[in-house]
Amino acid sequence: MLEASIINWTMDQILTMVIILTRVAPLLFFMPIIGSRSVPAQVKILLTLMTSLVLMPVLKVNPQILSGPPLSFVLLVLTEVVFGAILAIFARFVFASMEIAGMMVGIQMGMGMAAVMDPQAGTQVAPIGMLWNIAAILIFLSIDGHHMFFSTMVESFNWLPPGQLHLTEATFNGIINGAGHMFVLAIKIMAPAGAVLFFAHVSMGIIAKTVPQIQILIVGMPLNISLGLIFAGLSLAYFLPLMLTNFEMLARLLPQLGMGMGG
Repeated sequence: MLEASIINWTMDQILTMVIILTRVAPLLFFMPIIGSRSVPAQVKILLTLMTSLVLMPVLKVNPQILSGPPLSFVLLVLTEVVFGAILAIFARFVFASMEIAGMMVGIQMGMGMAAVMDPQAGTQVAPIGMLWNIAAILIFLSIDGHHMFFSTMVESFNWLPPGQLHLTEATFNGIINGAGHMFVLAIKIMAPAGAVLFFAHVSMGIIAKTVPQIQILIVGMPLNISLGLIFAGLSLAYFLPLMLTNFEMLARLLPQLGMGMGG
């Protein structure tokens, strides 16, 4: 029955499906977690098709948008890709702060050369950054944070009709502010471990000057690693409320950013 209903689709229904796909696909392919490299492309494609089929009877899309020349379809796809990329980049700032904080703490611990594979970006990051990154992903999924992308995606058809992207000064300011907040959040995350490691370095420097007989390099390496791991673990106690606050802020700002691109 399903196959017969698909075969009997009208041209307007096919065009509507294509228009919805042009917005759903970039958002799902660029968004955090689902859009990571560790998720197979086949899964992303099936999820995109399933989401588009579910949204077809819900959304009101004018299929006449695709009645123009082929160049108009190319412009439509480009605007939708830009729209999805802007929203996804804004959301990825929060997760990128974990990698920055982990890299800074890892260098202070003397583990700058040690790295593990990040399943989201497909790159190597510091082990401490991976710990915080995995914790953030679990918190994000536990509060249904991925639902904010789907709700923003559905509501965006009301704010921003397909192919009518407006990039204003407020949009660029929002992205710049998001990038600035990324570094502030990274400092907040690494503050406990970073502060302890800083005072440990100062203390070892004083000891090396006052008691030169102590092999400070031999003593300092395991001490820094131990202090870094201990306080990185202890920082998870305040990591949860910090991330909840930032994810709630992201849920408020993401629709506002989408509305701003609607003119």
